[in-house]
Amino acid sequence: MRRSIATGKRYFQLARGNPGSVPALYWRRSFSDYREKLSRRNGKLQDLKLDDAIGLFGDMVQCRPLPSIIDFSKLLSTIAKMKKFDVVISLGEQMHKLGISHNHYTYSILINCFCRRSQVSLALAILGKMMKLGYEPSIVTLSSLLNGYCCHSMRISEAVALVDQMVEMGYQPNTVTFNTLIHGLFLHNEASEAVALVERMAEKGCQPDLVTYGVVVNGVCKRGDIDLALSILKKMEKGKLEAGVVIYNTVIDALCKYKHVNDALDLFNEMENKGIRANVVTYNCLISCLCNYGRWTDASQLLRDMIERKINPNVVTFSALIDAFVKEGKLLEAEKLYAEMIQRSIDPDIVTFNSLINGFCMHDRLNEAKHMFSLMDFVSLRK
Repeated sequence: MRRSIATGKRYFQLARGNPGSVPALYWRRSFSDYREKLSRRNGKLQDLKLDDAIGLFGDMVQCRPLPSIIDFSKLLSTIAKMKKFDVVISLGEQMHKLGISHNHYTYSILINCFCRRSQVSLALAILGKMMKLGYEPSIVTLSSLLNGYCCHSMRISEAVALVDQMVEMGYQPNTVTFNTLIHGLFLHNEASEAVALVERMAEKGCQPDLVTYGVVVNGVCKRGDIDLALSILKKMEKGKLEAGVVIYNTVIDALCKYKHVNDALDLFNEMENKGIRANVVTYNCLISCLCNYGRWTDASQLLRDMIERKINPNVVTFSALIDAFVKEGKLLEAEKLYAEMIQRSIDPDIVTFNSLINGFCMHDRLNEAKHMFSLMDFVSLRK
């Protein structure tokens, strides 16, 4: 990072020099090089590396005439997508020092970057300056500020007030706005307010989407309110909005964690009957849960079902079963699963190795235990 910023500083120092002291041919070449870089990427800079982006900024500030603010905006936006928010802020400051005026879009980028760095007060200062210059903030700009309040500071009450203020100012909060606020409410343990806000969304002419319900279901499941999560699933069904495998997995996982294994299996069957295809995460939740309750037969059957349906088990699947069989004293079955795992080119993890080492030691097979320990060292070194 220091090297990158230092690279940028070299360009800034050049830019502060007197353009008249540099031959006109240089300026034309610099301008041509800058245009060439943009045209070579067809205006799409997503593949640009950070050092190259800072170098391109250096080329741009040396061009005469200066590139348009739209071109600067594209570059700043690209660096922001790299999550190099401090670099964007630094470049924005350099633009100001060099007399390059910001526009609505560059101000919005800077506000977003300050919010992402939990510097909401500085974002507010930029917003104030932007509005003094006659630029009205867009819903995107205000959503960035909302995200700063919700996720990068402890100012959730101000986030709620901001949404109310947006409505008063004539803005129509969109689904992204509400989703951000709902997520923030859950982060600050304001679950009842988050759930109530979903009801208010429709009243404000904004229908909850899959992301909204995904955030709410995840939030209530983390609190252990499984009944509310199940009622939300029913509400989605009534509203003709299909929950999808991710939301079902969230509820199934919560049911498993809170020892409702039969309810989890019932929900799994309901999901399948609705044509929602389970994935490896679904099966892993159920297999781990069944193993914890000593239901080895049911767990093994789920593994067979996965393989028949061409859903590839992963290291989590095999490790859960191997650990369960070892604890039950069924070392032979555990070894068979380990062999199948290797045959499928799935690398064991520390859970797999620890389970087998424990199993071999319990059966006085110390040479195999030592061999497994050596393999564990080898695999960890290879990674």
